[in-house]
Amino acid sequence: MIDRVIYKVLWVDDQEEIVESTKTDADAFGIELDHYTNWQEAEVALRNNFDDYTAIILDAYCKIESTEDIKDVFIGAVLPKLHIVFGEKKKSIPWYILSAGTMNDFSRTIELAEYQKRHEEWGPMLYLKDAPDDDPKSSYVLYKNIRNVGKEKTNNIILFRHLDVFSYLGRDKLIDERARKLMLKMLGALYAPEENLKYDYAGNPLRKVLEYVFRAARKIGVLSDDCFGKNDHIVLQRASMYLAGMNIEFREGEEVTLKIRWGKPGKNKDGTGGDCVLASDSAMMVKNIINYSSSDSHTTEKEQYLIDEQNKELFFGYVMQLCYIIKCFGKYADEHPNVEENKKMQQVYIPKETTKSDDIKNK
Repeated sequence: MIDRVIYKVLWVDDQEEIVESTKTDADAFGIELDHYTNWQEAEVALRNNFDDYTAIILDAYCKIESTEDIKDVFIGAVLPKLHIVFGEKKKSIPWYILSAGTMNDFSRTIELAEYQKRHEEWGPMLYLKDAPDDDPKSSYVLYKNIRNVGKEKTNNIILFRHLDVFSYLGRDKLIDERARKLMLKMLGALYAPEENLKYDYAGNPLRKVLEYVFRAARKIGVLSDDCFGKNDHIVLQRASMYLAGMNIEFREGEEVTLKIRWGKPGKNKDGTGGDCVLASDSAMMVKNIINYSSSDSHTTEKEQYLIDEQNKELFFGYVMQLCYIIKCFGKYADEHPNVEENKKMQQVYIPKETTKSDDIKNK
């Protein structure tokens, strides 16, 4: 099932009693409020998940640190910190004030923050929690404004264009949220290169996303533990062959000691033509991505992955193929939700000492 686009918003407010009702109101507009009761914790989330946020909502009077009392100077203290983060990230996120109190005290704050320069782009800044829905300062108007502004944000454009891909990526979804971040960055470099001039990956991001796909396959029972080596390291070629329905052989010297495959074998010499998780077109894409990214697979954590201008069309071609692979794998997972039944399809063949005939058994 394809999800709608969700606009994730960082929300800082100390009133715990209004959290659930406010989140419900925002959800009606496709807005997910990531709530924090103080700026200290919110700033950590902002730095770690900067590109995930469409906007920021600040209470007018709140806590700067979790252990202190509410500060009248909250906005004045937070805005300089906010702009430091913007400077470090070389991007700005629209921010708004939603308060239960008067807004008269913030006119000078707005001027100091030079918010008026962004007013046309971001819309009005000040909103009241208790204003009626038809009031231009109501929270409902704020949510509409955020949604309209969010439609122009690169990440949200990507999420809209690739809803069927990102429905499988993220927290509590089929594939790890780290794969979501990687896909957003790669697609961001394709759709908005001027916003993504620097890559800070260790190793090839294409390869990393494939690894998360393979780990998801293992989790739902369609990838054998035998496709993993020491320290839980994924043997990529072995994993890709296994999901493609090919026979995987383990040898000691010249002797085959173990053979594994997914499901019933086919008639081809390599074992294909039978059951598989990834059809031949997806399997070939996986193989090509692994071959393309193999030269960058052993970079250190301090090294950066840069897109080669000469080969950028090739790189982005593989990014789009990776979108297709994720959709195909996700569709298979949707159609095969029973993990225990999936595990029964994992086949193992152990040669007998007295015969050369195959002995295919369920694991």
